[in-house]
Amino acid sequence: MKSDKLVVIFIPVRKGMMEKMKTFYGDVLSFTIYGSEFLVNNIENIRGQLQYSEITIDIAKNPLFQFNIESNFPEYCISLRQQGVVFNLLAMTPGGYMAEIMDPCNNSILIGCDSFENNGNVDISDWNEYRRY
Repeated sequence: MKSDKLVVIFIPVRKGMMEKMKTFYGDVLSFTIYGSEFLVNNIENIRGQLQYSEITIDIAKNPLFQFNIESNFPEYCISLRQQGVVFNLLAMTPGGYMAEIMDPCNNSILIGCDSFENNGNVDISDWNEYRRY
């Protein structure tokens, strides 16, 4: 279903962290960045807006948003970990994979994948965060 509506997700950014956040969403997650906005999973009508927040506690206890990848989830997770991304959870479920990661300002993000395709034959089941349901 196609929608012409624009969805904007406000992403809290701590003082002095804007460049790290732009690098994370742009270079690490490979989202297209426009100033302080990015396209979530490069979908034109779903945007993240990096916005300064004066709150000094962990801002997002619940995930701010979820995006999905099509396949090769284990390889994607290894790539993220090699770039320093922190994982809270990495799970294999009957419906696919799911991970919870943290951005540099400790905002939680979910990543999903409906496919069990694993072209690189990599094993992530020995990670401490890994769960199989």
